[in-house]
Amino acid sequence: MSLAFLKKRGARRARNASALLALAVLLGGCLYSFTGGGLPSHIRRVYIEPFENGTPFPGMESELLRQLQERFPGNLGVRLSSQQTADAIVRGRLIRAEEQTTNYDPRSAGGRVNALERQVQVSFDAEIYDVREDRLLWKGNGITALGTFDPGRESVDVGRRKALVEVVQKMIDGAQSQW
Repeated sequence: MSLAFLKKRGARRARNASALLALAVLLGGCLYSFTGGGLPSHIRRVYIEPFENGTPFPGMESELLRQLQERFPGNLGVRLSSQQTADAIVRGRLIRAEEQTTNYDPRSAGGRVNALERQVQVSFDAEIYDVREDRLLWKGNGITALGTFDPGRESVDVGRRKALVEVVQKMIDGAQSQW
């Protein structure tokens, strides 16, 4: 036998082994799936209670309710419903909201601090309760969400809205992390 024939035969064998390995990985990947995340399958309708507002900013609870109603159903595969027909209830409380300067220009003239970046920090408690099975699905206490804004170009309301977007995202993440 010639050396060229043995090289071709070895290359063909390696190619066939690689193809079989790739096929096994692909088939194995097709059979694998994540389970256990998100809300239980019987949760199809959700009622979102207006959150209590323990902050000094009136209207934050209304903005949070609007954002929850817009984003919660699509992200968790549920529909909004009345409290009487809901499979689960989302409820909570805005505990605290405060503004703070996170970046400033130390070379400000006249002794006045020039804020370059400010932040609204919102703390909240929330839970998702399974009405049908009478059990708590998810609970978060003292969770903090941040909304950064440029005080030179944006109002504090922009920071509050950004913080509330993060509140909603943290609740969605909490509901999806039920393993």
